[in-house]
Amino acid sequence: MKLAASLIALLPLAVVATPITSPNPSEESIANLAPRADTVCYLNSDALKNDPQGCDTSPTSGTRRRGVTGGDRFGVRCTKTGKCINGNCKWDYVPGWNCYIWSGWTQQNCELREGGLQ
Repeated sequence: MKLAASLIALLPLAVVATPITSPNPSEESIANLAPRADTVCYLNSDALKNDPQGCDTSPTSGTRRRGVTGGDRFGVRCTKTGKCINGNCKWDYVPGWNCYIWSGWTQQNCELREGGLQ
């Protein structure tokens, strides 16, 4: 009997500790959000010759987080200086994948297009 009474006493605590989530936030809650700053980029024709290319864990690591193919589209938020390849040391950060793609593989100035940050 004590066990049942203990469980009943803890039930309200369990209900309060469970967050209530909604897949559809109200219009009011999202009205003041800033638009995304990412720009849509893709691999250029040089990169497609050796498809897939890599998206690395950092611009200096050389450790591939994932492969990127010609059909992939990805948002670029900003650039960072990293390992130089053919004199180009600029790497594009892809926040959706949390990795960096060498800018020599993306279309020219993709991170500078409308909405992008430098």
